[in-house]
Amino acid sequence: MTTRPRFVDLPDGNARGVFGTDDQLGCLNLLTPERTAAAAALVRSGTVFSLNAPIFDWPDPNPPSSPRKTPDHEVFELVPNVVLDDALNHFYLQASSQWDGFLHVRDPASGQFYNGQHQPRIGVEAWAERGIAGRGVLLDVAAWATAAGEDWAWQRRRPVTAADLEACADAQGVAIGEGTILLIRLGWETGYRALDRDGRVAYASSGQHAPGLEASADMAARLWDWGVAAVAGDTIALEAKPYQDPMDKILHTLLLPRLGLPMGELWLLDALAQACAAEHRYEFFLTSAPLNVRGGVGTPANALAVM
Repeated sequence: MTTRPRFVDLPDGNARGVFGTDDQLGCLNLLTPERTAAAAALVRSGTVFSLNAPIFDWPDPNPPSSPRKTPDHEVFELVPNVVLDDALNHFYLQASSQWDGFLHVRDPASGQFYNGQHQPRIGVEAWAERGIAGRGVLLDVAAWATAAGEDWAWQRRRPVTAADLEACADAQGVAIGEGTILLIRLGWETGYRALDRDGRVAYASSGQHAPGLEASADMAARLWDWGVAAVAGDTIALEAKPYQDPMDKILHTLLLPRLGLPMGELWLLDALAQACAAEHRYEFFLTSAPLNVRGGVGTPANALAVM
């Protein structure tokens, strides 16, 4: 791979062909063996943090407009009185902690998926075959904003700008280098956990307002020029909700089909953030094992952070 162009030099913010005309990995190409080996050296205590929410109730309930059915777990006897087996019915690959794959969103301007793909041919199996492992960095934006005196609210729309991310990284004393898997904590997990059943119903019915990354060329440029390999957060959509821009301007469109940058949503980051703050260290070894589903549009994250 030759030197990547800067975002300003990408035609219409599209990285088509940058990693090769047949590429299906996008920015995951930045997770080179050398960088993964270097990231493994970040493991000190060996403390492992699972970043995966429950399958059944995160979030629960789905908004009334959702076409998803309620999943259920069926346990049955494979061999009577000897062997049990089980199945998940109505198991949605983009529910709970997950990655949005490159088949999740077309570029409205061209009708294409990532790298000029017109038809949904290759899905998350391309990611699963190589796995995701490298240096993770947590930006605890909720804690940074609160410390700066902001009245932060997990259930209020608040676009987080590229300048916010830079200021948060500076405050934490962490650099975002090429090949970083970037995690953004916005306090959504904390707020949602505190709701009772009625509160969750009310939140789902109200449109699920939440802070998130700003849908802008500035944000796309910052993530690309930093060399972020993948980006994930603890909120419903990673970007601020509700969406307020046309479909060709939402962050999903700017990142997935145009830059080939995987987006993760609904990751559990509170425990990891507490450990990072206690150690004053916001980098760690991170792994994620996408499901090997041919043509998969999304996948559970199956993510672990090791400090």
